Amino acid sequence: MLREAGEVKLTSSLKIQNNANAPRTVLSPSLDFAASPLKGLGIIASYRSTNRYANEEDFYNNYYYQDSIRYSGSRVEFGVGYYLPFGGRGLFDIYGGVGFGSIERSNQRGYFGNYDAKYFQAFLQPSIGFAAGDVFDMSGGMKINIHKYNNFKTDTISFRYEFTDPNVDIETPTFLMLGPFMNMNVGYKYAKFNMQFGANFNINKPHLRIETPFYLSMGITLAIAPRFWRGEERER
Repeated sequence: MLREAGEVKLTSSLKIQNNANAPRTVLSPSLDFAASPLKGLGIIASYRSTNRYANEEDFYNNYYYQDSIRYSGSRVEFGVGYYLPFGGRGLFDIYGGVGFGSIERSNQRGYFGNYDAKYFQAFLQPSIGFAAGDVFDMSGGMKINIHKYNNFKTDTISFRYEFTDPNVDIETPTFLMLGPFMNMNVGYKYAKFNMQFGANFNINKPHLRIETPFYLSMGITLAIAPRFWRGEERER
């Protein structure tokens, strides 16, 4: 939702996640940065993290095995794109870029079943939205993502074949992902409450098994833009 040259935005948010099967809860922070050095040109960067515990050994029926598995990981993305305000309040933008990440499963009880997976992505992300002054803005779009695992290490060989349908070595396929999303900011000028809702679906075969494709995050967007200062000068 960049709208003019010189505008800069930083969103800090937390993913709302459900640890219903495990009592220990941890946070997964995210950062999104966007800036426009020239009219119509946008530069973006983002950081995503995953940090949660799961109870995957409840067949022991023993509280000792709660929080037995930890999932952790992170991803960074960089992109450039074009934005076009229209009709006074409307905005279209499209970005392309790359991302690099990892995801790790660690058994906290010293058993087998650990893995560390590295991956890279290339994406195209068009969206359309509108803004009501500098109080409220909303946008929705689709992230079209090519996802490829390039380094999967595990102490359980069968894991290399358990995450795809039909079962193949996870490093073999290239996954095509679609990620619809909606993003909202409400506040005033320099600081706004942010909420984003979205999902990720694999549409080609063999496809990646995704147990919970939906996500929700909430946070704060900080922004500066030349129009803020112009507005304050007019008010004075």
